Amino acid sequence: MVAVALVHSTALMMERLPEKPPAWLIRGERTFAYPHKDWRKPRVWCLAFFTDRHALHEQRKIIGVGSVFPGRRSGTYERALLTRDFTALQRPLPLVELENAMGASRRFLEDDGRLPPAAGRNLLDAVRNLRQELGDVLNHLEDSLGANPPTGEVGERLSLEKDALGTLLETFGTDRDPIETWQSPLPPEDPRSRSVPFIAGLPDLRQIEDQQIVHDYMRFPGMEGEDAVEVGWRIYRRTSDSHHRLFVYNANRTYAETTMGVDMIYVNEYAHSVATVQYKRMRQSGSNWVYWHDGTGERELKRMEAVDTESEEIEGEAWRRSTSYEDLATLRDPRLITTPSMVKLCRTTPFMMNSAALIPGMYLTREHFWELLQRPEAEGPSGGTRIVEQSVPRYLNNTTFTTLLRDGWIGTRGTGTDYVIDLIRRSLSSEGPGSVVVGMHRSEVLPGNRRVS
Repeated sequence: MVAVALVHSTALMMERLPEKPPAWLIRGERTFAYPHKDWRKPRVWCLAFFTDRHALHEQRKIIGVGSVFPGRRSGTYERALLTRDFTALQRPLPLVELENAMGASRRFLEDDGRLPPAAGRNLLDAVRNLRQELGDVLNHLEDSLGANPPTGEVGERLSLEKDALGTLLETFGTDRDPIETWQSPLPPEDPRSRSVPFIAGLPDLRQIEDQQIVHDYMRFPGMEGEDAVEVGWRIYRRTSDSHHRLFVYNANRTYAETTMGVDMIYVNEYAHSVATVQYKRMRQSGSNWVYWHDGTGERELKRMEAVDTESEEIEGEAWRRSTSYEDLATLRDPRLITTPSMVKLCRTTPFMMNSAALIPGMYLTREHFWELLQRPEAEGPSGGTRIVEQSVPRYLNNTTFTTLLRDGWIGTRGTGTDYVIDLIRRSLSSEGPGSVVVGMHRSEVLPGNRRVS
């Protein structure tokens, strides 16, 4: 069910919302300073009814409909309020005319922000009955706000990309709240919607300070960026004044039917480390969740093994050639896992809008994943190779994995990192895989869990 909100418009909103938005604003998305209000959680996109904010509640009127998202507080008395898809009512609707239809929920007409589910549904139904000419507008808003989330292969792919972004944000040490704001940037009937990256559906809330940041986020350390067919960029900070920045890149160049999995790549520039995660879907079989290993999975496993082997050999060669204290210090930076390749076995779940939860699953090193495939119980009852979720005795869960990754205990180091970054650059070219989510953690201070000398 779509969330419904009452928004009592400020003077600037009354003036600007009816204006035709600039063509370069996607769906007319605009941001206003709005009196601070603790909106009911979770903070999600809402179908909003805008009033004229008359000083006397009994004289207030609904003047328009649209969708809104409550941003974080931007000061002591205000917060950012994102608005889009605004439609002005030809005949304003007095709130008092809604009271009988609202029943016991009429008391919420004096509220501000997101309404309780029952009150929101009553308000939406009441407006439909009293202003039937708004039927098509309200239907469009409900569809765009998640009444019909993507399903099938498209929904599965978006779920994996959302999980990859959520894992990056968790590793970075910030809230996953931005994920809850996702809305499809294209209507479902548009064929391009089948290949649009997940991150393209998030509000454009990048905190770009100057042209240097624009330069930075188009590049990895020491290499030029290359545009993909479909790309999305976002920049996140832990706090507004934090030295830590997370540059997130999401590329998807193929339809979901040809995308077998999602690669997540985490680059920690300060620690000079890289870790990659290949997603493997488990599907329900009876009461169990099962991953079936096929020819595509075997080829991907061999590629991961080649990357791990090459990065280890390059790092070993660097040890033998080290001549300076700085070189040795980099190579001696301890890791529990010094190779980049990890696997996440995760349950196939429908795409959930307005949710920042990570997909239940198991993180495994590439060696552990291979070892599980060699066990006798990996042989299926009718042939084939499989991993049954309940048969995995030990693994890293979401919390443990992101904590170890954040603190630099997992990932490459030294020249092995340089080798993997070069592979990343090639993977993001037009010849690369279908779906990649990359996060680059850049900071001028220690990421954490390190002794300051």
